[in-house]
Amino acid sequence: MDQNLEMDLGILSSKALEAGASAAKIVEVAKIKTGAWTRMKCQYGCPNYGAILCCPPYTPDYASTQQFLSEYAWGILIEYIVSLSEGDFKNYTKIDSRMGKDFLDILLTVEKEAFCQNHYRSFALKAGRCTLCEKCNLVKCVNPTKARPSLEACGIDVFALAGDNGFQMKTITGPISELKVYGMVLIE
Repeated sequence: MDQNLEMDLGILSSKALEAGASAAKIVEVAKIKTGAWTRMKCQYGCPNYGAILCCPPYTPDYASTQQFLSEYAWGILIEYIVSLSEGDFKNYTKIDSRMGKDFLDILLTVEKEAFCQNHYRSFALKAGRCTLCEKCNLVKCVNPTKARPSLEACGIDVFALAGDNGFQMKTITGPISELKVYGMVLIE
């Protein structure tokens, strides 16, 4: 990796932490695992399928994602942790919506900073559904400058991505005290 790029990626990782991320790690895009199965999980198991423009079937398919990722060498994997209390589960939708918006703000801050560093192809991918609107306008996005597709909706294996880069991943099987989500800003 070129020394200037390495410095830029370090600055961007620091920017993510300053913006509220729990952790940020530089990743090689070529090592990201993808699979067609992730979109099948969206289609058969997620209530957001067909209901949000940042989710399937509106997001790039597996082959398009492969092509898209091949245009990038580096990315910054960003972890965001939200602490929860027992009362939070009574209105999980509200917590999820707030978390999604806050995390998207972090990702877009890093994407914009990368753009300002002359990494004009920088692009953020977030975790989970889009929470910018209460109900998605399926005709045309009303937040096109902020809306980003989810990693899993595009075919990226988020468990492998996080696990391969030192983050502890496990399925949630009982009471939890925090939620961890992951996103990534791609840099050429």
